[in-house]
Amino acid sequence: MKAWVFQDPKQKTKHGEKKCPWSVGWYDERGRKKSKSVGPKSTAKAYARKLEGESAAGLLKSRERLKWAEFVTRFEEGHLDTLAARSREEYKTSLGQFNRICRPGYVEQVDAAMVDEFRAKRLKEGVGPATVNKDLRHLKVAMNKARKWRLIGERVEFEMLREPERDPEYVDDDAFAKLYNACDQMTLPAGKHYPAPDWWRALLVFAYLTGWRIGQIMALRRDDVDFGAGTAFVEADKTKGKRDARVDLPKPVVDHLKGIAGFDDLLFAWPHHTRTLYAHFANLKKAAKVEYSGAFHRFRFGFCNANVDALPADVLQQLMQHQDAKTTKLYVNRAARLRRQGTADLIHVPEILTKKA
Repeated sequence: MKAWVFQDPKQKTKHGEKKCPWSVGWYDERGRKKSKSVGPKSTAKAYARKLEGESAAGLLKSRERLKWAEFVTRFEEGHLDTLAARSREEYKTSLGQFNRICRPGYVEQVDAAMVDEFRAKRLKEGVGPATVNKDLRHLKVAMNKARKWRLIGERVEFEMLREPERDPEYVDDDAFAKLYNACDQMTLPAGKHYPAPDWWRALLVFAYLTGWRIGQIMALRRDDVDFGAGTAFVEADKTKGKRDARVDLPKPVVDHLKGIAGFDDLLFAWPHHTRTLYAHFANLKKAAKVEYSGAFHRFRFGFCNANVDALPADVLQQLMQHQDAKTTKLYVNRAARLRRQGTADLIHVPEILTKKA
């Protein structure tokens, strides 16, 4: 393949010969004429030599031109099907929002300018920075996959929004005690060899003393717990991070599990819809007069904050089953931690301020 450099006549008329950018032209392997505006003549010549070298090495191949809707379908089948159900839905929501706002015809039309337009319009709709960033992260994964599949040439740049740094809410010992005591009012699950309040107490204790995600807890099988050794195990395909999880269980957890262990395959058998579980937990919060946003995930935050001062950072990260230590840090309420450590009493005060008047 032979590449050449030239100046576009229209651009030359508009900018003049000296300021007009130089372009590179070539024919691809299908005989289609291609061109790219590069800049200075020296840069254009270098780019032309690069194209000729890649062509000689068999590296220069035409990209497939794919419609956006077709790409989304392929992305769902080739990537999303490997994710958990909730993650799949979040990806589909984000890509749907992008399609609604920007309406790209082809994958190759998605560039940094279109991404910036999407970000700005989402903010104008009143969507918070955290949600916008989540949409951008999902879109970024999709576009990186498009580049890997050679549907686009250059990597699309994404500029994330700065999110307000707020200390997270979490279940502390006081809230846990109120919830634990209010379990007496729970009525489901029914028809078991144990009363419903025992099931709920076991669930709360397990969540607060292990930091496991509610999905992992509900997927815990009777055979996954060694009551003698005091350990629990969940296979990788049942965890968000796709990693096996094995932990030593504190004695109170084991004691509560023994009270509900029976012939069911699942320790926390819940023969109702998941929505019912969350609805009954909302009733439990109301009965306990405990107010905080969210549901079971706040127990993970509680586990992290209850143990951040006692456990080494890498151990806490492993117990939280986080791939990145930065994620674990996001779970820590820094203001509460400073209060626990009595930071105000440790700060140096000049002698003149400590003298009695």
